[in-house]
Amino acid sequence: MAENEKLKSSGAEALLAAQWRHRYESCLKEKEAALTSLGMEKEKVAELQDQKKKTDAGKYEAKYRDLKESFRLYRKKAKEIFMAQQQGETGFMPTLHDSGAEGAKISYLKNLMVNYLGSDAACREHMEPAIATVLNFTEDDLSRIKQQKEQNEVGFETDVRILERV
Repeated sequence: MAENEKLKSSGAEALLAAQWRHRYESCLKEKEAALTSLGMEKEKVAELQDQKKKTDAGKYEAKYRDLKESFRLYRKKAKEIFMAQQQGETGFMPTLHDSGAEGAKISYLKNLMVNYLGSDAACREHMEPAIATVLNFTEDDLSRIKQQKEQNEVGFETDVRILERV
């Protein structure tokens, strides 16, 4: 209060205006600094997003190559089986005491399962026939699997409807 009275009495209107001008200029500088900082942060975020996209692309590329290799092995094995069946060979399929062929079959199945468990639903649908072939699923097995999938889908749809109501 005393300072206000002093400024009023000594013709300090010019001084008061100068103080306000100084405050305005300092706020303007702070604003410009904040905008510059914001721009730099936006650039950093954009760079990080680009790096993440590149990393994700590399990860998906590796998965694609693994799936492609699995499919190539599957096709090769299926072709061998088909050719053996065409030639009338009945003993082509590995038996329990044929450890080399059994080991290859187990290795192929392991690779399929690793890729299957680490993939999304769309990839899984394409891999399921290969797994069914390697494990010699019967038509009864396949129909039971199909029936269970349909029940799971109905249960999922019901869960979604319940959540939408909440």
